[in-house]
Amino acid sequence: MSNHTDHQSPLQPPTSPPQHFAPPKKRRRWIHWIGYPIVFLIGLAVAGAGGGSDTPTSGTPGATVTVTAKPAPGSKVTVTAPAKPAKTITAQPAGPSDTITDDGTWLVGSEVKPGTYRSQNFGDCYWARLRSTDGGINAIIDNGLGPNQTVTIKRTDKAFETARCGVWKKIR
Repeated sequence: MSNHTDHQSPLQPPTSPPQHFAPPKKRRRWIHWIGYPIVFLIGLAVAGAGGGSDTPTSGTPGATVTVTAKPAPGSKVTVTAPAKPAKTITAQPAGPSDTITDDGTWLVGSEVKPGTYRSQNFGDCYWARLRSTDGGINAIIDNGLGPNQTVTIKRTDKAFETARCGVWKKIR
C-alpha cells in the first residue's frame, strides 16, 4: 500500500506563490504635444540665427529673437537665440625675434632679426649663415665652431642655423 500525503515529491521543484504583474503603464501622449514643438522651435531658432542675408547689416548691435509657443494647455515653451553669429578674431603671428632660444634653422627677417648675436655657450657650439635652406654645402655663407661665439646675421642671409649653442642674444 502506498502512503500518499499532501507533501511534494523530492523530485519536483517547489512551487512558488503566484506572481501578480502590474498592468502596463498608460503611454504618455502629452510628451508628443510638448516634445515635438520644442524640437521644431529650436530648429527654427538655429536656422534663423545663421543669417542667410546677402545684404550688409548696419553697425548696430543685433537684437535677441524670442519665439514663444503654447503647445498644450497649461504649459509654455520659450526658445531664445541670438540674432547675429559671433565674430571670429584671429591673432596676428609674432614678428621676428632678437633672441634665438633653440637649435634649428631660423629664417632671417620672418623668424629672426638681422644683427649681431652672441652665444654664452662654453661647449661645442656650431652655427652657420645660409644662402638657402636646401641643405647643400653650397648653401653655407659662413660658419663657426667653439665656445662663446659671436656672429653677424645680414639682411641678405636666407637663414641662420644653430646647434648646441644655447641662447643667442642680439647685442647690436
